[in-house]
Parts: sequence; structure tokens; C-alpha cells
Amino acid sequence: MIIFKEPKDVTFEQILDYKEEFVLNNEIIHGAANMTDLSIPEWVEFTENTKKKESLTPGFVTAHTFFALDNNKIVGIINARHELNDYLLNFGGHIGYSVRKSERRKGYAKAMLSYTVDFLFSLGLEKILITCDKNNIASKRTIESCGGILENEVATEDRTTLRYLIYKK
Repeated sequence: MIIFKEPKDVTFEQILDYKEEFVLNNEIIHGAANMTDLSIPEWVEFTENTKKKESLTPGFVTAHTFFALDNNKIVGIINARHELNDYLLNFGGHIGYSVRKSERRKGYAKAMLSYTVDFLFSLGLEKILITCDKNNIASKRTIESCGGILENEVATEDRTTLRYLIYKK
């Protein structure tokens, strides 16, 4: 059964195990800003600081970070952003997430996205922006299965980003 915990509520060893799988596979950990640049204790403190405007790192928005765990193993991470800046409005959206490679195609992404949508609606948001790379078919399907409606595409020199909205019912 999948459960959700904040970084402060899991062990450093669990976080390191999660992080190492991405590093070994040369993958970006979407939803885990600064995780690869900071020590685990520093990163956990960073996630705590992003929950409050007064302690935000410049350039960041208020957000909550959650790990998805199954059988006490971190299977995914989610960053639920309470607001958007210019960059997030075009490319990042309200939610950033990733599932570790060994746990993909098991339904975790959909459970994580559903949990995070409900969390953000509980904060008072009326609509949530979620983005993905146009070539990321798995994320596209996950977003659409959670009610995402394609608003538009934003093209740059190196990629095209799909922008989806999920409206509160």
C-alpha cells in the first residue's frame, strides 16, 4: 500500500537509496530541486524552508515535498507548488514528480499525481497546471488519466512542453 511522507519523516538512508538510483541511471530527479547539489540533511532542511514564504530560497516558490513509499521503500517524489513564477507557468507547473526507474509502470505515478492534486485543492487552488515534455508519453497518459485537459504547447529550441490544467470539481 502506498503512503505519503514528508522528507523530514523518512530516514536519510531511504532518501540516499532513492537518490542513488537516479544518479546510477544518469537521470534527473524531477520534483527534487537541489537534491543532487546538497547533502541529505541540508536538502531536508531546504524542503522544510520551502513551505514558508519567509524562509524561501530566492527564485523558488512555496511548496511541499512528499515521498511516496510502498513497503517502506521510497518509490517516488512529488513537489507540490502552492504558486507559480514565470518559469513554472510555462514549463514546470504546480507539480513536479518522478518515480524511480525500478518502480515504473506499476501505477505509482497516477497515485502520486492524484494525491498531490487533492492536496493542492485542499490549499484553495481552483485549477492546477501540470506540464510534461511532449515526448514523455507515460507522463502525458498519467496526467490525462487524472483529468488533465491540454491547454497548449510551448515550444523552445530544444523541446516542446505540454501544458495541462486540472480543474477543481
